[in-house]
Amino acid sequence: MSTIILGSTGLVGLQIVKYAEKATLIEKIVTVSRRLPSITSPKINAIEEKDSDKWSEIIENETGTKIFFSAFGTTRSDAGSAENFKRIDYGINYAAAKAAKKAGVETFVLISTTGANANSFFLYPKCKGQLENDIIALEFPRTIIMRPGVLLGDREKPKDMLNKAFVGYARHFHQSRFASLAMNPVYGYEVAQVAVNLSLEPLPQKKEVKIVEAAEICAIAKTLANEAK
Repeated sequence: MSTIILGSTGLVGLQIVKYAEKATLIEKIVTVSRRLPSITSPKINAIEEKDSDKWSEIIENETGTKIFFSAFGTTRSDAGSAENFKRIDYGINYAAAKAAKKAGVETFVLISTTGANANSFFLYPKCKGQLENDIIALEFPRTIIMRPGVLLGDREKPKDMLNKAFVGYARHFHQSRFASLAMNPVYGYEVAQVAVNLSLEPLPQKKEVKIVEAAEICAIAKTLANEAK
């Protein structure tokens, strides 16, 4: 079984690469990114392409790929403007999804965010909600949308001070009975493990859209951790 991973250098995406590399059912991993991920393996074909406009062509040519993971995204501050944010976060992801459909992908996994809503007044959840809706409309045999809450873990590029402070506060609620008070904080590796685990379940006989909310991600991650003990 083969997979393509978009966002392979990010907090969640790199962890998806690591878990996919360990999965015996996955024999080939293709990553497409502006710079190469830090993990290497005979399984991994890491494609470095700085021009993101060319990514969809690369993806479309990977015919026979069964699973596609997108953990690719940006922030309003990094993008520089609302228009550029939408062009990157929505535009690149949606172009990749259409290319994945043409390549014959059966399971599309999107790392979205809690509160994603195309009708939101706020840019970030609105853009994520529109992306979810449009990917669902492509009608993959199986679509898995992950909506994690506060993401924990070390990032290559640290967040601003306000975000760092909230993440530091939320960390204390990780896997606690009060997790919902801090938006169900979850580590990037936990989101990745759940995403890979769900993607490898038997393909349903009918088209399926599975939306995994933040609390469910935390619950599945806890179950997987207990099973590994």
